[in-house]
Amino acid sequence: MFLLDFYYDNTCLNGSGYLGFREARGKIRKWTVLCGGSATVELLRLIAVSCLGKNFLVPAASRFHHCLAQTVTRNTRLEFVTMQHSPRDCPATAPPVLAAGIEISEQGVLTSLAAKQRQRCRQETPWRLPATGTGIHKYFALGYGPCWRIHADTDSFDFSRPYQRLDRFASLFDETSLLTDTPVFLQRLHYRFLKNRRPAVQTLELLVRELNAFFGIDTSSWLLRNADFKRLIAALSPDHQYLLRPVIDSVRHIMDASPHDLDPLARQGIILAAHPLESSYTDSLPAWLELMDRIFPNIQFIIALSEEKVSLFPEQLRSGRLTIQEKTIRPRKNKKMVLGRLGKDIVLLVDVDGRIPNLALMKLSRWFRNQGCGVRLVRHDNWQVDQADVVYASCVFTFPVSQRRVRMLRRKFGDALHLGGSGVDLKLRLPEEIEAGLADFDLYPAMEGKAMGFLTRGCTRQCPFCLVPVKEGLPRRVADLDELLQGRRKLVLLDDNILAFSEAEALLEEMAARKIQVNFNQTLDIRLVDAYRASLLRRIRCSNYAFTRNIYHFSLNDLNDLDIVRRNYELFGFRPRRDNVEFVCMYGFNTTLAEDVRRFRFLRSLPGAYVFVQEYRPVLNGAQADLDNFFGPDPDRLIDQLIRIVFPQNMKSMEKYYRWLSRRYFETFGCLHQGLVDTIFKYNHRARKGLYIAAMLSGRGSGYRQRQG
Repeated sequence: MFLLDFYYDNTCLNGSGYLGFREARGKIRKWTVLCGGSATVELLRLIAVSCLGKNFLVPAASRFHHCLAQTVTRNTRLEFVTMQHSPRDCPATAPPVLAAGIEISEQGVLTSLAAKQRQRCRQETPWRLPATGTGIHKYFALGYGPCWRIHADTDSFDFSRPYQRLDRFASLFDETSLLTDTPVFLQRLHYRFLKNRRPAVQTLELLVRELNAFFGIDTSSWLLRNADFKRLIAALSPDHQYLLRPVIDSVRHIMDASPHDLDPLARQGIILAAHPLESSYTDSLPAWLELMDRIFPNIQFIIALSEEKVSLFPEQLRSGRLTIQEKTIRPRKNKKMVLGRLGKDIVLLVDVDGRIPNLALMKLSRWFRNQGCGVRLVRHDNWQVDQADVVYASCVFTFPVSQRRVRMLRRKFGDALHLGGSGVDLKLRLPEEIEAGLADFDLYPAMEGKAMGFLTRGCTRQCPFCLVPVKEGLPRRVADLDELLQGRRKLVLLDDNILAFSEAEALLEEMAARKIQVNFNQTLDIRLVDAYRASLLRRIRCSNYAFTRNIYHFSLNDLNDLDIVRRNYELFGFRPRRDNVEFVCMYGFNTTLAEDVRRFRFLRSLPGAYVFVQEYRPVLNGAQADLDNFFGPDPDRLIDQLIRIVFPQNMKSMEKYYRWLSRRYFETFGCLHQGLVDTIFKYNHRARKGLYIAAMLSGRGSGYRQRQG
């Protein structure tokens, strides 16, 4: 993000005015020097407020209330124009240059300005609310006051602070705020350097080179394997230690904001600095400014210097320019499939919510094409059709988004719509002549090389959470292998419970003999396995849906028959790191936390096994969840046990369960479980941890505390 124009009205020390940063030919100044005293600090604080975004205005008003109240007279208005950089800040199709505004009341309350309240920014500049994201990755900006204090073994690097974006500007508003703990951060950076992670390697090598060049700091041992940065930093002179503080803090924040960048220090952004090195360190000011210029080549700097220190500003920095892009990089593409008006001989097929190709629609496609009709397939709501005389739609789920799409279809097509699927009617069937026909796999490009269908339908189990007993009844044969394959070698098998079919061995024997790859999409019932069936399944090339690796799919939705599951599992002879065995585990139906922990611990004890969790979603007219006594008397102990159960793979799937559990825990006890929150953000989306905490707590207004008792 760059700041292009900044308008201010009714400020305490500066009154009303304008700061412009643009130069001719699509350039802005890299360095802008504001000359003066307290008035320039006020301007930098107002610019910092403009860089926060609407999601941070309320916490900023609370945290920086004292300074803000001193900054305004009547209602202070800020209008500003910024440039966003693609892809970090915005999509390439979005307008990069935007205007926004903020009003600050005399009490220090911050409010976003709407487009109709615009007064100073040009009308042709697109207006938006200052929505600079909810995390720390977008719209990078920092601000430093004249006093640089650092943490001493009190810094937190786990992103647990709710509004971490505010920390970037804290020293500009409060001289007691603390910057990054220099030796601790450098030690962490050095650890990643030793792991040969490219961002850390480039960053540490750059610091070693430039700190030696500009300040003569002996950094020769910083890249050694046994480097101890507490000792190395303590050995520096007090002056050098002080000069390093904002440098290391800036590096830390820009790396936190750029976790996927190979060269994070090359990103664009804004750094504000109020009267840096204006006391006993004045002689070091030119070198410090040049160092910042070298380390951050694409940062826009806006600094305040007293009149007597302006002459120390390095002359070579005055010519620095940065490039701005004022036009959209490429035109917006219409993602919707536009079909216009379909002819009478064209049948529209709508896959309302399918996650995999829809078998019923593929059978309808084959049927209508055999009748001489054309077909058009559209999925979800990424399409636009003006008119169609014949429409067949299939809805699989009962999710709110599915039902919304169903309502839209009914309104649009009326009597022309033929609607079916388990999300609409469990008893509705295709006409027998269509059901018995072959599927048109060409309808879905993703089906290239793959076949799909049922050999059997039905199940002997009467699980209350499942629609199969109502929809399909008991197991029966509905097709043979040749009908399904149509000459292909990969089969997505949709059977509800093929092992419950009385002649299952014959079907497995044929699959093994023909050496086809099979994805048992609805999982296998391991309780119905014996030694012979296990040997047949080991001969079959059981695969994932994409057919990119071998995998066995089972399910374990409760604690029933664990002894049978273990005994039958051992029949396969699975081995860790060689075999992939996924157990689909439903949660949120009728199991307790203690039962879930026992279930996951049991699966972890099986060689090669891991989990894929699924939250229970009631099927049409299905049973409701029973979770009244879910936590039991000692939930904290159970959660502590749960988060220590680590599977060799697919832990990101377990994260869904952790999030569900964390939300339910908070709703039940009014607080968060610290260990569970730490586990959720241990590997994925670490920078969102603080915002997660803030969002949860704001929903109930309770303190962030550990549950007692």
